[in-house]
Amino acid sequence: MFLVVISQLLTSSAFSQKTIKGLINAEKAFAAFTMAHTIKEGFINFMDSTGVVFRQGNAVNAIEAFRQQKAGPALLTWGPSFAVISASGDMGVTAGPFEFREKSRNDTPVNKGSFSSIWKINPRGEWKNLADLGVTYYSVPAPIKSVEQLSLPKGEIITFNFQDVLLNDHKLNEAIQQRDKEAWKPFLAAESLFHIEGHTPYKGVEQINVGLKTVPNGAVLQSLSGGMASSRDFAYTYGTVLVGDKKDNYLRAWICRNGRWQVIMQTMRW
Repeated sequence: MFLVVISQLLTSSAFSQKTIKGLINAEKAFAAFTMAHTIKEGFINFMDSTGVVFRQGNAVNAIEAFRQQKAGPALLTWGPSFAVISASGDMGVTAGPFEFREKSRNDTPVNKGSFSSIWKINPRGEWKNLADLGVTYYSVPAPIKSVEQLSLPKGEIITFNFQDVLLNDHKLNEAIQQRDKEAWKPFLAAESLFHIEGHTPYKGVEQINVGLKTVPNGAVLQSLSGGMASSRDFAYTYGTVLVGDKKDNYLRAWICRNGRWQVIMQTMRW
């Protein structure tokens, strides 16, 4: 029965739809396929050919990285609890809790936390993962009761390009480095979700203000790359977080509403 459900997820027209339902189903299909096979096979099948994962502060091609990784019995389980899609329906972000077990689903999780995934429809009409980053924490993730959803409205004419997004990314990096609450506040929305290493998710402006204060003094953030939806109202960026000699990464999803760019999701490790 489990394999039948996976087959239905993979072949359903909803999986390739340019809708938030299609986006959510893509994440669910990724999780179901990985659970039924191996972590290696899951990432090879669902990452885009240009998709990246993050290793020791470096963004590396995900498919190449997992092809070099030995398949094993470890089990990674997860599900989306948060999803945002562009007005064009070709790019979005999903996030939610995950658990990692070394051998079987009956084992006690050795790692748990929150994941974030950037998705894009490829030329064949399939949702593929462009970037994937997670954080770990000690608390037990809250059970998923529903998926919080945001579909950006159609009709708004947006003339920004990706360089404008990178400029905002740089400004937010400076605000976080300087621990300047007033400078980062314009980049936050009521729906914003932030994942910070070692902490359960922060939701909304008030909580995120508290969460960003946990970023170590002296942290240096640098933008690297990303991409933009065809409707220009959704984009993603990623970069490095340097704390002393340790380098790690951040991943952000941006939305543009009423001519203003804000971070709807951020995942940051150090």
